[in-house]
Amino acid sequence: MTEVDEMKSGNMQTERIFRMLSSASRVPEFGEKSIPVAVAAKVMGREATWIQAGLISGWLPFGIATQDKKKITSLEQVNRRKRMNYYISPKLFWEFTGYVWKGSDEDE
Repeated sequence: MTEVDEMKSGNMQTERIFRMLSSASRVPEFGEKSIPVAVAAKVMGREATWIQAGLISGWLPFGIATQDKKKITSLEQVNRRKRMNYYISPKLFWEFTGYVWKGSDEDE
């Protein structure tokens, strides 16, 4: 990792910590439902499958993945023949990215 990359990473960490600390006093209003995976992917500049893998494996700390009403925590638990469900918390996503979800794709 180059020095520039380390500085960018450090700045992102600092911004995230600042949002978390300031959220105690100034939390924006969010939509009532989960953020769709496609919206989270667009906001983060990633593919939807990357978001899904992060939610399943736990390295994206703003949501969970379920299948048959059971929390899935590893890719090995996924039954590809059954539907997966993903919940992305608007508040946790905001703390992680700074993006405020109002409840519709039109807010992007």
